[in-house]
Amino acid sequence: MQQEKEKALEAIRNLISYYTCNFQEGDGYTGKQQLVYLTQPQAEIALQYGIPIGIRDSNYAVMGTTPRKPFRYVTISDLQNLERWLAFDSMEPLASIHADLPRRVQQKLREFILQIMEIECPEKLPPQKPAAPILGLHGDIFNLLCITNRTLRQAGQMEQAEEMWRRVLESGDSYKAISIMGEYVEFDEAYPSTAALKTGGSRGDLRV
Repeated sequence: MQQEKEKALEAIRNLISYYTCNFQEGDGYTGKQQLVYLTQPQAEIALQYGIPIGIRDSNYAVMGTTPRKPFRYVTISDLQNLERWLAFDSMEPLASIHADLPRRVQQKLREFILQIMEIECPEKLPPQKPAAPILGLHGDIFNLLCITNRTLRQAGQMEQAEEMWRRVLESGDSYKAISIMGEYVEFDEAYPSTAALKTGGSRGDLRV
């Protein structure tokens, strides 16, 4: 069994090398795009297996940016560096797969991290994200927050619901709020209500 695990981990290492071989770090700034965030155990696995990660500043930078990249983005090279930057209140509370990697590569690398954790430390795997029906709705962030909170509670993830609620309220920014919600749920298509189907929709529908 141990030999099979080592073979599987070696195969994942090779895939990580393949997807990161052309990685080029940018100028240290990034935009508002939704990042692929990592829990602390996931970030540690990423560092161990050579997956590029970083932490984004939660505030706009004043100098050194372009119009499309207003946030400072710090590349993390080791665990000590990770802990040091996460301690700053001005930085986002979670590291992410490096923002300078293509989006599809970021998602693929997170899959590899979860596969590694399933082999090495399955007890640290995050709970499966439930699907929150908010795509196709319109309205304010608080309505979307309530839907996301209810989805987590219905899935039995009470602690995650409370943590998500607190982080969103403290974020102070609609984009950050949606990004935080995406860490806890998968965004799914919203189903129209029976009344909306009968009337052809209404101005009170939610939409993002």
